[in-house]
Amino acid sequence: MKRLIALTPILAALAACVTPAAPPVDAAFDPSATEFTGWVRVNRGEFQLFQVQRDLDNTPSPARCVSGALPRNMQETARELSGSKVTFTGRAAPWSDRGTSPTLQHEGSLILNLCGGDHVIEAQSVRVLR
Repeated sequence: MKRLIALTPILAALAACVTPAAPPVDAAFDPSATEFTGWVRVNRGEFQLFQVQRDLDNTPSPARCVSGALPRNMQETARELSGSKVTFTGRAAPWSDRGTSPTLQHEGSLILNLCGGDHVIEAQSVRVLR
C-alpha cells in the first residue's frame, strides 16, 4: 500500500507530461461583450483591433487581433483611426454567420476577416482614447 501511495504523485506527473497542451486562449476578447478596446489598424475597409500596440506592425492573426467594420456611412472616420487606441461599441458576430460567402456584410460594409478569427466585430460607434 505504501508503494502505491508513493507512486501516485509520479504517475500523475507522467500523465501531465503526455496530455496535449490546450491552445492559448485570448482572454482579452469576449464575444459576449458590447465594447471592444485596443489599438486599431484599418486595412481594405475593415479594422483590425489589437490588444497590444506593438502588434500593429505584425501580420494579422487570430492570436493577435479581431477584425471588424463600422457601418458604411462611418468608413471615412475609420480610415483616420489607424494607430489609435479606441473603444468600439457593437457586437461580436460568429464568422460562420457569413455562410458560404467569403465576406460578412455589416450595414453596407464588408468584413474580410483579415485576422482570421472565429468572431468579427460589427461596430456601431467608436471612441478614440489616445
